[in-house]
Amino acid sequence: MRSAHHSFLIDAGLSLRALLRALNEKEIDPASLSGIVLTHEHGDHSQAALPLSRKFGVPIVANTPTLNRIFGAERDSPHHVLEVGERWRAGDMDITTFPIPHDAAEPVGINVYNRSAEQKVSLVTDAGHITHTIRVATKGANLLILEANHDVHRLRAGPYPGPLKARILGMNGHLSNEAAVGLLCEHALRHGPHTAWLAHLSKENNTPRLALGYARATIAVETACPVLVDVAKRDKPSVSWTPGHKNVQLNLF
Repeated sequence: MRSAHHSFLIDAGLSLRALLRALNEKEIDPASLSGIVLTHEHGDHSQAALPLSRKFGVPIVANTPTLNRIFGAERDSPHHVLEVGERWRAGDMDITTFPIPHDAAEPVGINVYNRSAEQKVSLVTDAGHITHTIRVATKGANLLILEANHDVHRLRAGPYPGPLKARILGMNGHLSNEAAVGLLCEHALRHGPHTAWLAHLSKENNTPRLALGYARATIAVETACPVLVDVAKRDKPSVSWTPGHKNVQLNLF
């Protein structure tokens, strides 16, 4: 996320090399980052957080249970404690968090409010189901970034072992295409036109084309609302959005 004079990361699940390459493509100096805001401690969301923090002095921003899992016994790099529901500010952007159901220490969704543009971004990845808290927290989001991890039929018929399938399908697992699109339809009916990105798609149990096709068709039938829906790739920059403007999709397929 970045505004005119400030930028920060939400999660850092790539290798340090891949993350630095992505920042370079966006012409962002790693040392200029205001922080690395973590949703939770799992490696696919935090892999490069400590290396980046130690190398460039960028603070890791997270709640106490997450910081404890990231650092262990000693917090040996810059960090900022952001407990659930509190606010952290990066220039003209206000960042707050809200609880989500996932099997991590204290996982959160994130709201970013750009005060200059009066626009809101809500992010929910790694959630087992949509809660009332999530519905309330994401209300009014101009950009909603939402996990669409798997197609239920692909997952059940796929090669994953039974316990892993049960974990993903569980109440603290991951959102399916159906669950994600259900919230997107609710959001469209109560908020009107907005932009939505489907994120955190499984390589084995989903495809961008499947998730996007289902989302666009369902939203059109259920809401008739002009929602701009795209897929955010999990391993490289692929979509961009400017407050008040239409999003741009880069090389989706």
